[in-house]
Formats: sequence, C-alpha cells, structure tokens
Amino acid sequence: MDRVLTMMKAPTGGYVGDGHVHPAVLDAARQELAEARTAGQVTDGYVVRCGDDIALVVLHAGDAAAVAALGSRTFSRCWTVARELGQHGCRNGGPVHETVSVTLDGEPETVLCFMADKAPAGAWNLFLYRVFADPFNTPSLLSDPRMIDGFGFAVRAPDGTEMAFGLPGDLHAFLGAASGSAIVRQVDSRFSSRTAAVASEGPDPMLVVRCHDGFPSVGETLEPFAFPYAVAGPAGPLVPVSTNEDATTRVFGRAIGLGFQVTDERLVGPRDLLGDRAFDGSRLRAVAAADDLRRHGPFSPAAATLRPFHSHV
Repeated sequence: MDRVLTMMKAPTGGYVGDGHVHPAVLDAARQELAEARTAGQVTDGYVVRCGDDIALVVLHAGDAAAVAALGSRTFSRCWTVARELGQHGCRNGGPVHETVSVTLDGEPETVLCFMADKAPAGAWNLFLYRVFADPFNTPSLLSDPRMIDGFGFAVRAPDGTEMAFGLPGDLHAFLGAASGSAIVRQVDSRFSSRTAAVASEGPDPMLVVRCHDGFPSVGETLEPFAFPYAVAGPAGPLVPVSTNEDATTRVFGRAIGLGFQVTDERLVGPRDLLGDRAFDGSRLRAVAAADDLRRHGPFSPAAATLRPFHSHV
C-alpha cells in the first residue's frame, strides 16, 4: 500500500489584517480533518497556519482525488466561518488551495514541512540549493556515498518550460536559471532516484523535505535559516519564526518549520523547528535589515517591480 504525505494550503481570511488566522477558523479545519480520519479518508493529519494561510499535512494511502476533495471541503468550510466573522480578504467564490505530495518508503522516516507567508513563488530556490548542492552547508554531500553523486533539480521556467539539472555537474547552468524567475519544484536523489524535496509553485510556497538515509540531515536542512535571505517583494528578508508566533504588526516574510517522524499510520509530532532559540540571531538580523529597507520608502529596490509605470505626459 502506498504511503503518501500531502501538504495543502490556502488563504481563508486574515485575523486583523493578513497576519493571523482566527481560532474559530482553525477549529473548523481541525473538525473537518477529524471527520476525514474517522471516515478513513486519511490515516493521520495536522492543521497548521503561517500568517493568514492554513495548511493541512495529511498521511494517506495515495487516493489523490479523495485528498483533493478533503482540501476543498476543509478550506471552503474555513472560508465560510471566516466570512461570517468578517475576516480580512474573504473573497467571493472561496479559496483556491495548492498541494504538494511525496510518496514515502515503507520504513519510518523523518520529514520536514515548511510554510512561508508574504513570500513570492520560488522563495525556496536558494534554500534548496544550499541544502542539496552546497557542501559548505551540507558536508554530507562529500561524506555520504549515497549523496556524492548529487541531486537532480526539476525547474519550471516562467513560460512553463520544464528544465532538469544534475548538480554538481550542471551547477553554473542551474544557477543561471534558478537565480531568475524560474521555480525549483522538485529535488531527486541521483543515487536512488527517490524524491528528496517538493515545493509548491505559487506565492507563499510550501516545502516538504525528507531527511537522513541518503538525504541531508535535519541540522543540514535547517542551516540555511541561520541567515535571513532576502526574497522578492516588499517583505525583504524571510524570517524563521515559531509556529506559535503572534507578532503580526510588521510585514515580514515569515517561514515556519514542522518536523515529523512518519510511520505507516501516524505523523508523530510535530516539533516546532524554527522556533529554536538558535535562530534568534537570524531574527534580529532580519529586523535590522528590514529597518534599512523600509527607510528607502517608495524608492525601495523592490518597489519598481511591484507597480506599473504610469506616464503623466
């Protein structure tokens, strides 16, 4: 029997602006997920939020249609509750959700699930490069025989063209593509052909990463968050925060990380990985960087990409 981990997310209305989700909306998601477990549609699941986005992390037997229907029901129910409460950004027609999935092996394994808010599509590109291609971040690339061959990166160009790069051999060509508007959507082991990571392709993207046993360790996967890399748009740096983070008064790009030990029938966890005090320095650095960027005002380097040019001649 297949064992698939799927992550789905959607914006269903923000609690006081777009920085949080009302507790009643989260409760609606948990109730829907509990009903799906009771009905046997999923074997286990977890509800999480980042900013004003809600995500479901579910373990199931591979029925993609049933899981997609679960996502549609859950986010529609959340949106209905949010609309009744007058939450920010509730639009007619309900939310559209995104999905990423990875088929797991039969043995228990470690899987990390990340969400980003106020971040553009492709926000994980640099992180995926650091984790799966940079030996200064991931020494296992040189010491683990299963990783010395490197990893394959599946990339989608802005025009929809699919590109494939085998690193380290295609390093320079990959950097030329992924440093632009292309999106790294999947990483595969060149040793075993197993999927190592999958990322969603829309704004506020999700990321699922498998760790250990031929993949980078948890520590290597988290290491890029020690520096708050800037992402496109007005948010500036992408800040690692706790899943319990309530500070929503300033607009930052935020990232959360959940760690699970996955068995045949359970998502054991999660651990709040980016709430670790080891990332306090990154958070402080991000605030200082954001202060500097905000002082640019409308002359911010990112602002030119956000507004169309209007001639007054």
